[in-house]
Amino acid sequence: MPRHLPALATLSRSVLCAALLLGAQAGCHRRPSTVELIAEAQQYRHSGQFKAAIIELKNALQAAPDDRAARQLLGELYIDAGDPLSAEKELRRALALGATPVQIMPALGKAMLMMGQTDKVLAEIRLAPSSPEQSEVIALRANAYLAGGDLEQAQVLFELLLRKRADAAEALLGLARIAIAGGEPDKAAGLIERALASHPEDLDSLRLKGDLLRLQGKSDAAAGVYQQILRLRPDNAIAHVDLANLHIQAGKFAEAKREIEAARKSAPNSVIVLHVQALLDFREGRNKAALEGLQQVLRAAPEHMPSVLLIGAVQLALGAPQQAERHLLRFLEANPKHIYASKMLASIALKSGDLDKVLGIIEPLLQASPDDIELLSLAGETQMRARRFAQAAAYYERASTLSPDAAPLHAALAVSRLGMGESVRAIAELERATALDGKQTETGIMLAMTLLRNKEYDKALATLQAMEQQQAANPLIYNLKGGVHLARNQLGEARAAFEQALGLDPLYLPALENLAQLDLSEKKPEQARKRFEAALAKEPKSAPLMTALAKLASSQKNPAEALRWLERGSRDNPEALAPAVLLSSYYLQAGEINKALTLAQKLQASHPDNADPLALRAQIEYSSGDLAAALNSYGKLARLQTASPMLHMRIAAIQMALNDLAGALQSVRRALTLQPDLLDAEVTEVALLLAKGSHAEALAVARGLQKRHAELPAGFKLEGDVLMAQNKPLAALKLYEQAYGISKIGPLLVQVHRALVQAGKNQEASARIGAWLRDNPQDLSTRFYLAGSKLVDKQYKAAIDEYEKLLQQDPNNIVALNDLAWAYQQAKDKRALPTAERAYAQQAANPAVLDTLAWILLEQGGTARALPLLQKASTLAPHSPEIAYHLGAALWKSGDRKAARSQLEKLLAANKEFPSRADAQALLAQL
Repeated sequence: MPRHLPALATLSRSVLCAALLLGAQAGCHRRPSTVELIAEAQQYRHSGQFKAAIIELKNALQAAPDDRAARQLLGELYIDAGDPLSAEKELRRALALGATPVQIMPALGKAMLMMGQTDKVLAEIRLAPSSPEQSEVIALRANAYLAGGDLEQAQVLFELLLRKRADAAEALLGLARIAIAGGEPDKAAGLIERALASHPEDLDSLRLKGDLLRLQGKSDAAAGVYQQILRLRPDNAIAHVDLANLHIQAGKFAEAKREIEAARKSAPNSVIVLHVQALLDFREGRNKAALEGLQQVLRAAPEHMPSVLLIGAVQLALGAPQQAERHLLRFLEANPKHIYASKMLASIALKSGDLDKVLGIIEPLLQASPDDIELLSLAGETQMRARRFAQAAAYYERASTLSPDAAPLHAALAVSRLGMGESVRAIAELERATALDGKQTETGIMLAMTLLRNKEYDKALATLQAMEQQQAANPLIYNLKGGVHLARNQLGEARAAFEQALGLDPLYLPALENLAQLDLSEKKPEQARKRFEAALAKEPKSAPLMTALAKLASSQKNPAEALRWLERGSRDNPEALAPAVLLSSYYLQAGEINKALTLAQKLQASHPDNADPLALRAQIEYSSGDLAAALNSYGKLARLQTASPMLHMRIAAIQMALNDLAGALQSVRRALTLQPDLLDAEVTEVALLLAKGSHAEALAVARGLQKRHAELPAGFKLEGDVLMAQNKPLAALKLYEQAYGISKIGPLLVQVHRALVQAGKNQEASARIGAWLRDNPQDLSTRFYLAGSKLVDKQYKAAIDEYEKLLQQDPNNIVALNDLAWAYQQAKDKRALPTAERAYAQQAANPAVLDTLAWILLEQGGTARALPLLQKASTLAPHSPEIAYHLGAALWKSGDRKAARSQLEKLLAANKEFPSRADAQALLAQL
């Protein structure tokens, strides 16, 4: 049955059956054989009708599912149609059915390359010198090296192919791609034309020609080439995808949708089609739809690197930087020098505050691409955040030289100049940025504010008036004008400018607040309140306005009204984070710990990925004395804020309070990893190493600090601490004196005092610290130390004298008041109980205050009141052995010997050493 017109193959068969109907009816209804279906599929393929060819092959495989030739051809057709995932599946089935690797590997390699599986190509497809398909294998390996970034190895193999055959299109195209990567577009174009001269209808050559034109910004010419491919092969899904990509790049989303639909008709399950649909969704801001599409692609083809890159960008847009980073790192592992992925990774690190990581990403890229303005801007912003203003200025200067008309670059350069204190040069850059883009509000505002700070009021007003002509409806400009008048003490003009801002936007809060401040300065708080309430009447649920009213009430010493506004703001805006955080903080300040904690827990549950409510919850737990809960919350916070050294220092402090010294040392060292020059961390590290008995390690840290910062006292002070721990007070004294010589401050004199006392030079110690306090009577910390040392030495009268002097200057110092009560009690002074009651009245939820008051009551016979106070103190500070001992004693005095025994047994089992251990053992022996 000859078929001169393959497109009419099915029709030809129908006509033939009709002609033979009378003579051989049964034969006309027979199903075509597998061989016939495969032959027809081949003819469809040659005419570019891939969809029809695939249908024929699927029919063939229904009848003969184990036909390896049909499987192989179907796999090759899927490659033609742009569906590499289905291609790989069919080709591997052909291999399993007995097809030889020589037959299958060239097509299988193409499928893997289309999915970005370069490593699999190199691992599975090897050179076989005796094979007639060796050239195809060389081409595949060369393209795999090329895709993986090994241009040198790829070039060797492509040149080998050219030596074998001078017109080898694969080699010419491969070398063209290398030329493109090397920034030689003219050379690439010449190689592509050589390939097309021998193979004018080669689809790969045409496609690369279109891609090169697109890279050169010649979109119309590129579209013409892709359309030429479609004239040759109307069902070519890849050409439709290429056109869709062109349209997406140009922002022509409707046209892109049409091309994607056409591609989907030819290859409905193709990962390439799914990918371009996700790209369109991403560009149109439908990030969730893009994410779902990409997840579908990656479930089917986990190694499809374009989708791995795109899902990183989508996750970043969705506000999920950790997930974005995971995908980008995976993509960069396969494409180590990919600049777009690297920029996104750097921006994630910048947002998290990991500045060293940003520079580690950017600086190698800048060596290869020194003129990349985005990289230079990223480097500038990173140095700016690190407060290295000179380096930031250098980067911004390079960027602005490359793009002299880019206003944002001149604005950024101005900020770096301001950081260096070069306000004149900063103003010049801001003026240039404003001249380049007068509509850029931020730059003009920055210029006006800089002039205002420099007290160049006329220039500031002139700048704002020029902006006013272009942006007459912007209340910010009039608010700033009011600020300039206010700086000149022109209160009438200031008020008029603020009123003008409110005329444009009656709810403009900065102007409202400025007017309220003017009202307060004129002793008219009621007018300020009415102003805010009038605005609130226009927007009754405005959380910022209710917050402003709360602040006003607080400033007028009206906490009840302030609380009412905060509670209303949170109630009327149940999903809003800011008013609820403020309310919880207010509860905390007011001592309403349970309310604060309940609200913080609710906030954290409803905003699990937001650090603010978690930080608030941790702070409340810490303030309430629930250190274990605070540690857990701060640990979660550290997983959200991975670049905060101070967060790890807070965790270390809690671990120390819980006596977890090993954990604290680990946390301190994490902080030092994030910020190697963090002095507080090095000081704490030495203290922890000393507690651990690791004197040599502690000494190494101290001396390392001395070498790096000989101008600071810290290194010498820390070495002195090590010597004190080794019971070498005289040697330590020399180091402390050296530190004190660098910086004559109270804390260092305290160390000198400690060393003198430990060396037995008590008179000299007292003379030194006494002289210091006479010369520096405001140094409450040193006086507090002296009082505490007297208390420890049981010099109660001397301790009382120092505490009383301290409280004359700082009457609300709760620790001093509590210690004074204890000192009075030990000295049998009748002022003990009233002083303890004063401390309790100030902080009824402080476990140390509760313990002191209860113990004084207990010693004075007030067991009935003492016991519940100690029970509460034990709940608030469950890990304090002293409070636990006092509770055991109170239980014994109350007559509950069984509970007292249980309490003391638990205490002694859990704590091997604490000051009152002997007393606790003696009491237990009586029970």
